[in-house]
This record gives sequence, structure tokens and C-alpha cells, in this order.
Amino acid sequence: MRKLLFLSFIIVASISLQASDDVADLAEKKCGECHLMGLLTKEKIDNMKAPPYWAMSKKVKLEFQNRAEMIDFIVDYTLNPTEDKMLFSPMTKKRFGLMPSQKGKVTEDEIRKIAEYFLNK
Repeated sequence: MRKLLFLSFIIVASISLQASDDVADLAEKKCGECHLMGLLTKEKIDNMKAPPYWAMSKKVKLEFQNRAEMIDFIVDYTLNPTEDKMLFSPMTKKRFGLMPSQKGKVTEDEIRKIAEYFLNK
């Protein structure tokens, strides 16, 4: 019985790790070019197009009370960005501008998974 329980734990852990790796890859593929994901290099930092993902995550966590609101905001802003929704200072807005809508580039389901991933970091 213990062997079966242990084997079940290993299988569930393996599936969870694979899912986590898949979301990390998805996040880097869909968001990493602009939001400083993956290996940081001087070139990436010098050519940064948007605030880093960890800074966005921090701002969202400070602004919203619960996880559902945080995720809903990230989905809404990613698909329908407007200046009045921006959480960053005017200086950040001046440097990076308004994020272009990602409609057609990422699905709502993908954004939700990526948002969960960012908020867990």
C-alpha cells in the first residue's frame, strides 16, 4: 500500500512539474520579449520594451485585494489596455507607452495561466 501511495505521489508531482514548465515556456514565449523573462542580458535590459514581469506582478498585488481580481485585471488589461487602467507612474508610461492589445496573439485561457504563473513568482 505504501509503495502504491508513493508511486501515486511521484506521478502527481511529475505532472505538476511538467505543467509548471509548460506555463513557464508559454509565459516566456508570449510575454518574455517585452517583460524581461528568461536569462537576463545587458542587451535585453538595454532594449527593454515594458516593465519586467516581476514589477507588474508586484503592482497588481498591491492594487487588488484578492487573486481573482488580480487575474481578471491582467486578462482585461492584456486584451483591452487603456491609459486609465495603467498601474505604473507617469514616468513609466512615458518610457514605455501603452501596452498594445494582445488580442489575437494570446487567448484568455493562456493569459489566465500566465497570470497565475506571474503571481506565484
